[in-house]
Amino acid sequence: MTDYRHEDDEVEELKASEGGGMSFLEHLEDFRWTVGRSLLAFATGIVLATLFIGDIAAFLKMPIVTAYGSAEVADENLITYRPMGVISVFMQIAFLSGLTLSMPFVLYFLAAFVAPGLTDKERKVVRPACFAAFLLFLTGVSFAFFVILPLTLSFSVRLNMFFDFDLFWAASDYYSMVVWFSLATGAFFQFPLIIVVLIYLGVIPVQKLQDIRRAVLVGLMVFAAFMTPGGDFVSLPIITGFMYGLYELAIWVGIRVEKKREDKLEDWDDE
Repeated sequence: MTDYRHEDDEVEELKASEGGGMSFLEHLEDFRWTVGRSLLAFATGIVLATLFIGDIAAFLKMPIVTAYGSAEVADENLITYRPMGVISVFMQIAFLSGLTLSMPFVLYFLAAFVAPGLTDKERKVVRPACFAAFLLFLTGVSFAFFVILPLTLSFSVRLNMFFDFDLFWAASDYYSMVVWFSLATGAFFQFPLIIVVLIYLGVIPVQKLQDIRRAVLVGLMVFAAFMTPGGDFVSLPIITGFMYGLYELAIWVGIRVEKKREDKLEDWDDE
């Protein structure tokens, strides 16, 4: 008996590889529009952030205010010693805010661009993957901003107080640390989603991920040591544990994805 399912899959993949009959120049033009829309969304996000730059800057002081326990004391120790340091602060705040505001639109534009070239199986995962990517990014940024940074700065402030040192923060350095550490954490929080997608597509088996647990844990510890602003023994185990928890979550989801795929294969064999 002829298995038409495999023939249909081959036809679908052939159509996807041909990109629905689009030529190279048409693909290039579509890519240019995708980049243009993404840049427009990013620029719009920056403009909106600029309108509320004062409120955003005050909000980004939260970790250092938490570290000192007082907004007045934090303001006294947050200084600028370079004439153009305030420009750096302005640009970094606008960049982070603009990126956060525009990310849902950028992900949508990218998904719309790649969707025509995907098979049905790959296309099914694009929309939920984009939504999950945005949620994971926000989770990573929030985790860095509300947990890791306050702990790290509090540890640094208390240690300096113990030695009776006066600790002053350059505003440009402080905002740079907050912005880029938050972005890096948000980006790194995408790794469990990447793992789940690769499992769904059959690229990586769950058993392989289970076999390398120890190596992943060591790698995450090393990575966290470089990524954590202070590298202290308070925030380091917290961020390592949280990232490893995400890895285990990816395995847990992957097990269910593989089981669902095996159940479908059994149903096809029964037919």
